[in-house]
Amino acid sequence: MNDPLRYLWREEITDWGNNTPNHTYITKGTDLIGFVPKGGVMKIFKTPKKTWSPSRRKFRKLGAKEIRSIYENAISI
Repeated sequence: MNDPLRYLWREEITDWGNNTPNHTYITKGTDLIGFVPKGGVMKIFKTPKKTWSPSRRKFRKLGAKEIRSIYENAISI
């Protein structure tokens, strides 16, 4: 991933009613490119996942500063 800003980064804010963790998802169109687990390391898939669906979930779109911060921390690990 050379340019993280060309993807849509969504932080999940769904209230599941239990301790299910929310993650940050990296998408392009309807394809899931990768994700960042809560408190974890960014994972990018070799091929985009076509079966991922954002339905029944709530998200907050991340801004450029937030994306750069997550991306820079992920590649420095």
